[in-house]
Amino acid sequence: MSSDGRRVHLIERAALRLDDAPARTGAAPAPILADARPEIGEAPPGVAPVDIPRDGGSAVIDEAALRRAGMVDWSGPNTRVAEEFRIAQTELVRRSGGENQGGTLPRSRLVMVTSAFPGEGKSFNAINLAVGIARQDGRRVLLIDADGKPGSLGDLLGLSGAPGLIDLAANRSLDPSGLLVATCIATLDFLPIGGDASNSPAAFAGDGAAGAIADLARRYADRLIIMDVPPCLSSSRAHLLAPLVGQVVLVVAAGSTQQGDVEAALGLVRSCPGTSLLLNKVSRWQTHSFGSNVYAT
Repeated sequence: MSSDGRRVHLIERAALRLDDAPARTGAAPAPILADARPEIGEAPPGVAPVDIPRDGGSAVIDEAALRRAGMVDWSGPNTRVAEEFRIAQTELVRRSGGENQGGTLPRSRLVMVTSAFPGEGKSFNAINLAVGIARQDGRRVLLIDADGKPGSLGDLLGLSGAPGLIDLAANRSLDPSGLLVATCIATLDFLPIGGDASNSPAAFAGDGAAGAIADLARRYADRLIIMDVPPCLSSSRAHLLAPLVGQVVLVVAAGSTQQGDVEAALGLVRSCPGTSLLLNKVSRWQTHSFGSNVYAT
């Protein structure tokens, strides 16, 4: 509860806990899962590239590839991390609303997942929010890798060389349906960053990438579009895309990220009408945290 007696939402509590965060150190905090995937930027060995058919068919990202990219186990009942993601995904779906923003661009269905710094878990959260909504809520979801650095979602899924968003930005006449990669989840598709990821800053500095994303939102009006975007304090990309999207999820690493860092990141995305904080890497031993007590049926 807050001081005025109102209930504080789970996501909002992230902001309240920042005051108690210790100074940033080189030691990584304990992950929320004992078997959490490597930090983004550390691509696991042996990732096989996805075979993209050249006969007009769609490649399929299988469950093993999704797990390599960080997808949690959704099969077990009442697991802590799955329950936490269900709360967060319900908020995203509720706020997406289905409204059409005056008949122009459905901004509320465009969601940007970012963080203040690298290593806070934004890509881990992006893929699990996308998978969770597609599997649990039955909504069609398009997950976009708008980061493209080594070890990004496209890399981890074996699609680092596949065409995607940058190609659409360079040539708006391209048919995006030929670039979307299907997954083993019928309601989830993936769009790689494509092009030459090392030259991606130029694509995002102009109107190309933003225009391509807006075109995707209009064309796929039945989908929630979730974008994995570089950290706010490491790249200008989140700031440039903030006016386009209707929702920003700012991932905050528990016990690591300082309040001033979060405030600086929020300042860079303030042009987005809706921003949520999502606290990540909460230790299991924190008994006051959600899911610390097991409920079995």
